[in-house]
Amino acid sequence: MKIIHLHHSGFLIQFEDKTLIFDCFTKIPNNFMRKGLPHYFFVTHGHSDHYSKDILNVGSEFQPTYIFSDDIPEMSTPRNYRMAPYQHMSFGGMDIRTFGSTDLGVSFYIATNNHRIFHAGDLNWWDWDPALRPDIDPVQEEEDFKSELAKMKGLPMEFTFIGVDPRLGDSFYKAGKYFIEEFHPKVLIPMHFRDDFAIIKKFKVMVEPTDTFIPDFKGRNITLKTNG
Repeated sequence: MKIIHLHHSGFLIQFEDKTLIFDCFTKIPNNFMRKGLPHYFFVTHGHSDHYSKDILNVGSEFQPTYIFSDDIPEMSTPRNYRMAPYQHMSFGGMDIRTFGSTDLGVSFYIATNNHRIFHAGDLNWWDWDPALRPDIDPVQEEEDFKSELAKMKGLPMEFTFIGVDPRLGDSFYKAGKYFIEEFHPKVLIPMHFRDDFAIIKKFKVMVEPTDTFIPDFKGRNITLKTNG
């Protein structure tokens, strides 16, 4: 199993028999695509930093299938599924569940190849500085985030992708720290920081000590190799 950080919240996960691609809105290097194997594109919502229609142009040799949040308009492409929050479906050797978001769309929980993967999309603890976002109620944002995670209680968390957004200032780490404390995932991969890779080290400082592994990606298109 390989996990490749494409950009922002975009990740590609390679198994021997298939590839999963999450929230890709930038070009995928050709060497990461494998002809003759199915490629499953998951899109948590339609924001332009999570979704580009360019993924619909993937050639048939890569056997693309699309699993979209239902805020994205229906497409005429083959093998196209749309999911609302709190739905469940199984295909391609995957058991897929959706949960909600504290912004737009869904978050994905996927069991496949003896692994458990959670991609939060824009499910985050949006604790904005009131001076920047006076329209946001920080108490409500905390309640909404924790309430959504409570719906996942008891699910085993192995590889998790959680927003660590530098725009939140001193609160950037809160969602990831709370997630670690509640679920103790094997691996937590920070995301949603564009190219501010320095935020990963800052995040690690804020959550230590922890048994959760936090990979220190240093750029785009970097591969993390895992066992299994």
